[in-house]
Amino acid sequence: MMIFESKDTKDLVPIRSTMDDFLETSSMSSTFITQNTLTNQSTCCSTPLDENGNKNIEVLQSTLPGYGTASIGGSVMNLTNAMMGSGIIGLPLALHLCGFWFGLLCSFLIATLTCLAMHLTVQCGIKTNRYSLSGLCEQLVGSNGDKVCNFVIFFHTATTTVSYYIMLGDTLPTLFHYYLPQLTWLSNRQLVVVAFGLCVSLPISSSRSPAKIAKWSTLSVMLLPLMLLGVILRVPAYAPPLKDIELEVVPPSISMFKGIAIMGLSFGCSQNIFGIYLSTFDQRQSSWLMISGLGTMMSYILNFTFAIMGYICFGKNVQANVLLNFPDDDVAINVVRLILGLFMVLTIPLAMHPCVSSVQTLLGKNVDDRIPTDTEHVVVTGLLFVPILYFGATLTSLGSVFDIIGGFSTMVLGFLLPGAVFMRLFIASRVGERIPLLQSKVSEDLTWKQFILALTLVLVSFPIIYFTLIDHL
Repeated sequence: MMIFESKDTKDLVPIRSTMDDFLETSSMSSTFITQNTLTNQSTCCSTPLDENGNKNIEVLQSTLPGYGTASIGGSVMNLTNAMMGSGIIGLPLALHLCGFWFGLLCSFLIATLTCLAMHLTVQCGIKTNRYSLSGLCEQLVGSNGDKVCNFVIFFHTATTTVSYYIMLGDTLPTLFHYYLPQLTWLSNRQLVVVAFGLCVSLPISSSRSPAKIAKWSTLSVMLLPLMLLGVILRVPAYAPPLKDIELEVVPPSISMFKGIAIMGLSFGCSQNIFGIYLSTFDQRQSSWLMISGLGTMMSYILNFTFAIMGYICFGKNVQANVLLNFPDDDVAINVVRLILGLFMVLTIPLAMHPCVSSVQTLLGKNVDDRIPTDTEHVVVTGLLFVPILYFGATLTSLGSVFDIIGGFSTMVLGFLLPGAVFMRLFIASRVGERIPLLQSKVSEDLTWKQFILALTLVLVSFPIIYFTLIDHL
């Protein structure tokens, strides 16, 4: 074991080069500590190279541990940005569907379970040396599990990105139509969405590592308090008198599961977990738990401040996109619409990153220690971007998209998969079953409390997935 105390990430390149050379010639797994960062790297696989035979740190940090450069603060911002997607706009509707008080209780439980599930997911990845959701799914059900999981990730991230563009189309053209009526082409929903997608989102999405997107994540997260401030300032103008505010209590119904699905969507970012974790410099489990906790807390405060304000204003009349409840001539709300549009544009790259990665794996470009070349990355990104942008520019039914993403793919990837994989590892460690790549003494690290948490994740996900599929099939 060697200890390197370099504080400059540039100094890590020769250090990691030495580590890679050692790993390529060793048949054992080695543990390295870099600036108090615990990193496990299996040497059963050679270090991937780019098309020129060079080690690319930006690429390596998206696939292997030990190459992260992002600070804890940057990773918190990345995680918060990944969580804070289109689901925030539907949260007032979620409170209406669940009933106000029961909805708040469900929101707290979903946020807590999401945070713990993220920690459990990374722990499963460390124990099995599989740093992807598809790798964990393969661990659970075999080689076909990898393909199924990558398809679900592709479906989830692609539809999530489509929902971002739908929201972009709901906001910016309205502003242009009201303030620049003489420029009629700016009121064209399809044209505005396509222009912002090609000129802003696509260039940012070309990055191969979430660490490179951290600055955009920080900017987009900083926009959210301004959006909340704008809504809070206008609440008195639209909220009924205090005595007339109705905090609904609704009887149990299938609609509650739709509300919970939207809440799951508002925190769901399972497709980004390993990308953010691997891009973080400090990869200790305690640091990841702190990152996931802080990210979830920030998201909860921002999400449900907005949700409560929107619900108080419109109650049972709230729409899937609550901003559509406000008139077009409200200056403060128009500022909110502008901020939301910019936020969506800056959030899209974090959704595109796992979408591209999953398709590359399905195409066999990112398997067996092979990493896609820069050309392949650009081609796949472009080919995916075109249909996503098309559907985002032409579809308008945001509520149905929310329900499908939150109720199916978010629950499968964020709750069902990590819970089932952990239970598989736990049971195998107790009965003495040998699992390939599973670290020794794993039973000492996997506890009964974690097993109960994993079982809870699985049990919570089943009814939500079931009622979502029944409603849309």
